[in-house]
Amino acid sequence: MGHLLNEPVRAEHDPAGRLTAYEWRGSRYAVDEVLKTYGTSQDGRVYRVRVTGAEGVAVAELGRDEDRWRLRHIFSA
Repeated sequence: MGHLLNEPVRAEHDPAGRLTAYEWRGSRYAVDEVLKTYGTSQDGRVYRVRVTGAEGVAVAELGRDEDRWRLRHIFSA
C-alpha cells in the first residue's frame, strides 16, 4: 500500500533535462529508472520512478507543475 504525501521536493536534472534525483525531508533519493509518465505539460505531469535512498529501494510518484515538484505517493519496492 502506498502513502499519500503531496509534499514539495527539490528535483535534480542532468544536462539533458532528465530527472536524476530529488531531495525530500533532508534526504536525497537517486532516480534509478522512470517507470511511467502521464499527464500533460499544461495539466501537470506525473512521473512514477524507482528510487534508491538511505532506506533502500522504493517506487515514488512525483508530480511536476512547471518548475514545482511534489512527492505525491511513495510505495515499498
